Amino acid sequence: MRAPDGQLIVDHHYYTFSSVFFYTHRTALLLNGRFNNLVYGSYAPGAPDVFIDDAQFRNLWLSGARFYIVADDSAAPRLEKLVGRESMQTVLASGGKTLWSNEALTR
Repeated sequence: MRAPDGQLIVDHHYYTFSSVFFYTHRTALLLNGRFNNLVYGSYAPGAPDVFIDDAQFRNLWLSGARFYIVADDSAAPRLEKLVGRESMQTVLASGGKTLWSNEALTR
């Protein structure tokens, strides 16, 4: 929450990171998160447009605007393949999960 403003992206499963939504009071985009019980309402008229795929993630991440993504550490190779390791700046890592930004944080 002390980091510069930017759009948050949550990788894959909403429930794995539901505490991020709760404690930060933020909304986020869900990368490849349209499965299980989130599928049903995600296509409803008026549903928030928060689900993105790999191509959309890559375009957003490399757009020049600040983004953050929180993911399991095991997702790092897949994400790095999509956007390049050099564009993934570690912000915080804990418990097998990492928060990356596409821009370096200045203090």
